[in-house]
Amino acid sequence: MLKRRSVLAAAGWTIVGASAVRAQAWPSQQIRIVVPYIAGGATDTAGRIVAGKMGELLGQQVIVENKGGGNTIIGMDAVVKSKPDGHTLLLATTTLATNAALGLKQPFEPLKDFQTISTIADIPDLIAINKDVPAKSYAEFADWCSKQPQKVRYACSGIGNQPHLWGELFRTRNKLNLEVVGYKGSADAIRDVMGGHVPVIVDVVLPTGNHVKAGRMTGIAVASEQRSPMCPDVPTVVELGMKDMVSAVFYGVAGPAGIPRPVVERLNALCLEIVKDPAVKAKFAELGFFTTGSTPEAYLEKLKFETERWTKVVKDNNIKVEG
Repeated sequence: MLKRRSVLAAAGWTIVGASAVRAQAWPSQQIRIVVPYIAGGATDTAGRIVAGKMGELLGQQVIVENKGGGNTIIGMDAVVKSKPDGHTLLLATTTLATNAALGLKQPFEPLKDFQTISTIADIPDLIAINKDVPAKSYAEFADWCSKQPQKVRYACSGIGNQPHLWGELFRTRNKLNLEVVGYKGSADAIRDVMGGHVPVIVDVVLPTGNHVKAGRMTGIAVASEQRSPMCPDVPTVVELGMKDMVSAVFYGVAGPAGIPRPVVERLNALCLEIVKDPAVKAKFAELGFFTTGSTPEAYLEKLKFETERWTKVVKDNNIKVEG
């Protein structure tokens, strides 16, 4: 019995020792973070913030590789097909949940084929209105909507994106007399709202929040637990008694399934160190984001929740997109 226990103990220490060696050996080559969008824009900037700080902490360059297209599916697929050794990572976006909710064809299963590492940052949704709309608060806005003879149009930066899905959830939850008008981006949507062609916009807090802060639009509600520095005078949904309406476009770091657990843990520790850095927090704040950070398991649970949440919204509102 003693000999058998000694053998088992030795085997256990061998396994632990091998795991420790794998963690110590990582990284053994250059790390790349795939950003599933073309260069430029908030997502690319966020990827470069993460890569820059990670490289600083590791003492080696971490490169950003832009692989846009297919509503982020092309970039995500490249990561799924990479070697699961922790050297190829994904700056994952909300599309990891919303693409599945929309029923888009994907050559992978988002909740099974990725190893979640950590959430990174959230940018909350926002409702704002044209300055000529006679409302200065959510209550006044809801009352104004109810008195309009036809549905009130709201602009969003794209049908099927996260702000649109949240807009539909907010509309149905509050029984608002609204209907969506989809644009190809925030700039065109903002222009038409400020020009009076469409009275309402549902977007994220950047860039729309800057126009609210400057007094060019009236902010009605921001979908966060705390007020956004972008538009600090706009009440949160929590303040308005709608805790269930907290919502944001969110970023995280993930990799292909199968990364050794010790490497996952080291990557997670790095991500948590990154999001706690004051300079990183400041850079994300400039983009309208709150930095977050989580365990791999909590990030996976967030993805499951968001996928279920938006799948119901898509079905309840019969939302269809090409792809």
